[in-house]
Amino acid sequence: MLIDRRKLLNWTARIVTVAAISFAMPALSRAFGTEDATTHVQTTINEVSALVDSSGDHAAKAIRLREIMEQRAAMPQIARFAAGTAWRGMDADQQTRFVAAFTKFVSNVYASRFQEYASTGKSAESFKIGNVVDAGRKGMLVKTKIVRSGEASVDVEWLVTDQPGQILIADIVIEGVSLLVTQREEIGGMLDARRGDVEKLIADLST
Repeated sequence: MLIDRRKLLNWTARIVTVAAISFAMPALSRAFGTEDATTHVQTTINEVSALVDSSGDHAAKAIRLREIMEQRAAMPQIARFAAGTAWRGMDADQQTRFVAAFTKFVSNVYASRFQEYASTGKSAESFKIGNVVDAGRKGMLVKTKIVRSGEASVDVEWLVTDQPGQILIADIVIEGVSLLVTQREEIGGMLDARRGDVEKLIADLST
């Protein structure tokens, strides 16, 4: 049975939520090439797709997703950007605990959403790698498409940068929508609902 376009976009967003950061990271020297950026994106797609297609329970998927996020994405910078201006008001201990809580929250949320999709064993095959574009100081942009029978293709762009000795996904843009910005809006709304209480936010994200 075919899924509609909105469901396909949601499915895409959930698969690529290992998305990371661009705006929060400083400009970095790039010692990697287009092949390195492409390989990193393809490996990430394969790992997350395998998780989506697996039959494991929520707890197991959340643990595995968190591992992938920590290995493939710059989670401290993602969390810092998501926190927005509140980050500057946190002390060092709060910042450390917020990063851990945010990572746990994201992995739990999306691992739960993965359960909505039946195991097809073919998620990775839906992604088609395209060109790699030099994005200047931000890194390299690896262009991909999600192609599924009977549905319009979905453009997914992966911004890849490197830190000294480490290549990371810096942001993912699905049809013009940055997942990094989306996470910032979500966390901002949660903090507003708690009247700016960072400790309460951290505690709730940790549950």
